[in-house]
Amino acid sequence: MAKTAPMRASASAMETVKCGGIGDTGTALANYTPTSSCDLAQPNDDKRGTWGGARNRADRVSHYLTDKQVERLVMAAENALGSGRIFQRHWTVHYGLAGIEPSDGARFVGKLIDLVSKQARREGGRVTAIWVRECASGKGEHVHILLHLPAGMSLRNRTRRWIVAAGGKYRAGVSKVTVIGGRFSKVEGDSEGHTARNAANVVRYIMKAGTRGVGIRLGLLRVEEGGSIMGKRCGWTQNLSLSYMGQDS
Repeated sequence: MAKTAPMRASASAMETVKCGGIGDTGTALANYTPTSSCDLAQPNDDKRGTWGGARNRADRVSHYLTDKQVERLVMAAENALGSGRIFQRHWTVHYGLAGIEPSDGARFVGKLIDLVSKQARREGGRVTAIWVRECASGKGEHVHILLHLPAGMSLRNRTRRWIVAAGGKYRAGVSKVTVIGGRFSKVEGDSEGHTARNAANVVRYIMKAGTRGVGIRLGLLRVEEGGSIMGKRCGWTQNLSLSYMGQDS
């Protein structure tokens, strides 16, 4: 496959790099180029609540992200990164291991994001997030959540409580939080740029369950089936509103 040009968002330089620099994911992250319909959207901060994304039937089973879902995830991510809301945390929750049934996965994820958002409001800010549910052999059902947190907000000593409050049972291996950009994100003068590049790569990683066709069209280097998921497969917070495009998939 020929090399594709990197995507650059206006404010935060959502740049392509060949090496993601996020060893904690254990996965080579892909490059992609946006289509003409993936221009930077503007946030709508007048909306309240956090439950964004496509409204799928609760009993619908899917095996991959649709082309429309991938495109909207790209647009939501461009909205976040281009408006300076760079994702600083990659929270992976193996909710199947926490005892959450497949039919309850979407509700569980929504409750988690709700709890993070409430804490952010207590600290005087707002959370921005995108997320994708997957089911992998040996891992079971899990969700990748990318978070932009208000300045100074920490997840330390909170994620376990939130998982339990959302209805899960906490045990070893259920939750993993990765600081996007790692130790290099704290280097003076390069923190925002390095974190933005790594955040863009993690966005590409969580879109790996897209179809082969959209992978080719967007230049994703890794595409694979995301496993059977019941109900809503992906979403974003409403401050990344894409309502002007329509929400249903």
